[in-house]
Amino acid sequence: MKSTLKRTAALLFLSTLTIVSGCSKKTDSEKTGSSTESSVSSTPNRYELQSGIVYYEPMVIMGIKSVSTLYFDDYGRRESRETVTDSNIMGMKSHEKKVDITDGDYMISYELEKIVNGKDETSKVATKTDLKKFREMAMQMGKGLDPEQMKKDFDYREEGSEVVAGVTGVKYSVALNKDKKEQRAYGVLYKKIALKTEMGGIMIKAAKIEENASVPASKFEVPAGYTIKEIDLQKEMAGPGKSGKE
Repeated sequence: MKSTLKRTAALLFLSTLTIVSGCSKKTDSEKTGSSTESSVSSTPNRYELQSGIVYYEPMVIMGIKSVSTLYFDDYGRRESRETVTDSNIMGMKSHEKKVDITDGDYMISYELEKIVNGKDETSKVATKTDLKKFREMAMQMGKGLDPEQMKKDFDYREEGSEVVAGVTGVKYSVALNKDKKEQRAYGVLYKKIALKTEMGGIMIKAAKIEENASVPASKFEVPAGYTIKEIDLQKEMAGPGKSGKE
């Protein structure tokens, strides 16, 4: 459960960075009502590409290697992030493949593979998290505030351009804490897609991007045989001592 919360929090944080850095511009697709329905009506376009696949460079931290791939469709309203992690620490060898799907107002996370010392320990439980409240907060950040004031608060800076994965994106930096503007996150956005993010000494960088790629619908579906468990993100983040309180 803790790993699920950490991944969810990290993805929400990256989404917030994208909103801050892109808040000064709205695309035509954001202004028009759109051709999609129901949950989509409350979810704005995240990206300026209809679909795509982003392959990220491997990261190695303390002997743990991870590689992630992002699949998205419908301008980012549906996306799936697959992360493969391999480690061999103190005689324990493991291979894991985890999937985080965001579809409208929900995130679903599950293990596709988990092999520990040759033994299959894959959990067949997928967690489903309602992100509506967090999306509403993010939307208010992007729409309810004056973009220039928001940029000022986060000390947003465009720092030219940078080529990542063969395309030229906007290089930017934002303060992680508006009261400590020296603590910054850096990144490169291409059509609002995060191709590079640096914070706390960790860098996530794209190696390749396929624009307007045909993404199989199965990438946004939980495989057969899994049980879906709904979780309340706010209660889980509050901790067991507060779970019974309103």
